[in-house]
Amino acid sequence: MKRPWLTTSTGQRWSIVLSVVVSAAMVIALIGYWILQAAPRIQITQLDPNQIDYCYLDDCAPIDKLAGLELVTTPESYLVMVGEWGTSIQLRFVNRGRLEGTRELRLLLRSSEGAIIEGMRQEVMFLPKGPMLAEFFFTGFPEELQSGTLELGY
Repeated sequence: MKRPWLTTSTGQRWSIVLSVVVSAAMVIALIGYWILQAAPRIQITQLDPNQIDYCYLDDCAPIDKLAGLELVTTPESYLVMVGEWGTSIQLRFVNRGRLEGTRELRLLLRSSEGAIIEGMRQEVMFLPKGPMLAEFFFTGFPEELQSGTLELGY
């Protein structure tokens, strides 16, 4: 009767060689995953003050520039909270690209004629999971929001 191949010295050598090859292939696959998938999520491009794109909050499409970052517009596109010193506007986002890190976003309040009433900016922390909120503060009153339009700058 012939001995099983793993109990022979040749069989043991081949199993070690095979395990080294499989391990090397797995390390190469991990490095490839990191370069193609994980690294771009962590390296968020920062806002260029000379080249800001704006969209109206009521019809803001998913932002391709930020890996499909999507503004949640249902039931409303923003939440207004009145404080003692001004008004806060809270925006909710869905982080489709699972970005990680911080980036500046801007919010413009324009009058019905198109003049800028106030500009706000906020550094937003991107987390791969959970709700993503951006809160902007301006010194006006909620009545100004109803008569004007809000634009998100990214």
